[in-house]
Amino acid sequence: MAGLKVTLVEPQKYVSATNHVSTVAMPPLGLAYVAASLEQAGHRVTIVDAFGMALERYTPFGPVYLRGVSNAEAVAAIPADTDVIGVSCMFSCQWPATRLLIAEIKRRFPTIPIVMGGEHANGLPEFSLSQAPLDVVVRGEGEETAVHLMDYFAGNARLEDIPGIVFLRDGQPVSTGPRKRIRDIDTIPTPAWHLVDVERYMRYNQPHGAAQGRFVPMLATRGCPFECAFCTSPGMWTQRWIARDPKLVVDEIESYMQRYDATDFQFEDLTAVVRRAWIVDFCQEILTRELRITWQLPSGTRSEAIDAEVARLMKKAGCHEFCYAPESGCPETLRIIKKKVSLDKLNQSARDAISAGIVVGCYFIIGFPSERLGNILRTYKAIARCAVLGFSTVNVNTFSPQPHTELYYQLVKQGKITLNDEYFFSLFTFQDHGRLQTSYNEHLRNWQLSVLAKLGMALFFGVSFLCRPWRLAEVLIDPFRAKSKSKLGKHLRGMGTDFVRLIKVRKA
Repeated sequence: MAGLKVTLVEPQKYVSATNHVSTVAMPPLGLAYVAASLEQAGHRVTIVDAFGMALERYTPFGPVYLRGVSNAEAVAAIPADTDVIGVSCMFSCQWPATRLLIAEIKRRFPTIPIVMGGEHANGLPEFSLSQAPLDVVVRGEGEETAVHLMDYFAGNARLEDIPGIVFLRDGQPVSTGPRKRIRDIDTIPTPAWHLVDVERYMRYNQPHGAAQGRFVPMLATRGCPFECAFCTSPGMWTQRWIARDPKLVVDEIESYMQRYDATDFQFEDLTAVVRRAWIVDFCQEILTRELRITWQLPSGTRSEAIDAEVARLMKKAGCHEFCYAPESGCPETLRIIKKKVSLDKLNQSARDAISAGIVVGCYFIIGFPSERLGNILRTYKAIARCAVLGFSTVNVNTFSPQPHTELYYQLVKQGKITLNDEYFFSLFTFQDHGRLQTSYNEHLRNWQLSVLAKLGMALFFGVSFLCRPWRLAEVLIDPFRAKSKSKLGKHLRGMGTDFVRLIKVRKA
């Protein structure tokens, strides 16, 4: 039996000239994985990358701008004879825009089933079904579920028998319960990058980490063994951390070197370094094959497995930059948010990594619901310590209650969250230092939290420049390099470019 014709749609993304995260332009890794599994099952797949089709086009949208083509252009790119349409909504902040795109797709294809996946879909499945003309919402990992859904749409299965989905029956949501995690992730086919214009992203040169060359995003592991109360990972991936065979990861790297002339690999893992033996084997495999590459861990990683020996090995194997994510410098806050980290061990790991020549950054969050000023001052102390140790940068973000997290449900129970567009936009602007932050802390008003976040950033760079005056020149020069030394330089370059383009849009 011939497979179905499936179209997967990557929506546009938000842009703000003062939000460093919006400078990131990465090809759609999640969709490429799902597409590969569908192709392996015999289906014919098209990816419509509404974001990547127009990386330099910005359109006003509420308090932000959208980067990418218009909804009409995205819908026009969907093949007329498609059998099923899948839409990604990775982050809930994007829901207001994605909802409109889904409505436009349904108007053009009223009889074609529409499926949505991603972290937003996992966190708010019933809500999403009530707000948009969706037929099925996928929860958790999407590869196996997508293949089984095609069996249903081909008339060979029942929705009730497919775990990991939510759908409507007689206007009421029906959940089939969670799907078990894929244990042997080495059996998952590598991303179907032939369906995406990867070259366009390489030319644009705005990866997640530092821009070190022609880049491709990758995953070496899935999941995270921890249960942080502010993080969506436990609800999306459970607490199972699974690593791929290091040899297969390096095989994939080599394939991209040959196919795309790629030299830099951005690992988007939630927590890449958990087991010391795995990262050692991975580095040794790169060295054995004598690959001349760089690779980065921009999403953050643990410190326990990275000592002086491992750090030197990582650097020798091409590791250029990674970030730690302690989130807070206050032991009381760490206990409340269930962040299991030793700050002393993290600092020692950072010393070892910096001594090995790796560029190191750090993530902090202030304004958790239970925090008082004293807790935040403890975090300031940790921020200053990072500057003294030689971290390249820190991100000081304000607390953002992402759906389907422990702290989110606490705030919902207290009546402090209303699911509306204002809330969803706040999930983007919490990383925007040019806007007023939304405080969910009863001790801090919005403006106070916004000021405290800026003071945290100012504290880091002030201490950093005092300890190492030459770093000021490095920070000022880095945005103008083709290969940025750190993700800070890449972010500053991207924010400057966005600012100029947004000025032109406003004048037009």
